[in-house]
Amino acid sequence: MTIGESISGRVEARNDRGIRIGQDWFNRSNFHPVELPELGAQVRHIADTKGFISQLEVLDSGDKLAVAALDERSTRLAVLDAAVRFAASRPDMRSADVLTLAERWLEWVVQ
Repeated sequence: MTIGESISGRVEARNDRGIRIGQDWFNRSNFHPVELPELGAQVRHIADTKGFISQLEVLDSGDKLAVAALDERSTRLAVLDAAVRFAASRPDMRSADVLTLAERWLEWVVQ
C-alpha cells in the first residue's frame, strides 16, 4: 500500500483503535479521528503520510448475514484448531479423525 492509495474491503475485525481489512490493520489517528464502521461494513479509506486512516467512506453498512458468516467461520476455525491440538498428543489419530472430532465439537458448540 502506498500513502494516499484508496483501499476498499469489508471490515473483518474491529477494535477501539482501528479496523482490519483482509490481513491488514488500519488505525485511526488521535489527531484526526474518524468514526469506525461496524464489523461487516464495506468501506473505502485513504491513509495519511503516517499510515493512519485520513478518510473513511462506508459503502455498505453490512448486513447481519455478513457478520453471521464471519462469526461462523471464526467458530469453525476455533473448533478445528482445538481438535488439532487435542489430536497432537494422540499419535493414533489420523487427519480424518481430527475432522470428525471437529464436526462433533462444532455441533455441540452451535446448539
